Amino acid sequence: MNKAAVRSIIESTLKSGNKTPGLFDLPKIIGVKSRLESCASISEVVGVLEENRGLISKSFGLSDPEINEGVTKLKALEKNA
Repeated sequence: MNKAAVRSIIESTLKSGNKTPGLFDLPKIIGVKSRLESCASISEVVGVLEENRGLISKSFGLSDPEINEGVTKLKALEKNA
């Protein structure tokens, strides 16, 4: 798994949102980040993102289509690996 490419896709997706995590969401987001960093495959990354979709959406102001686009990019990266 190309961790730099995965990180780039996730970061660009999060930046497309219109919010930054608030004080009370920050510890949860850091926990999700830690789980993402420990993933060994893109399918694990997608699983963690899907599991925390509501939190990520609310914290970063992302719509479902924006999150879906990021997940699609990750899945395409997995297929090309």
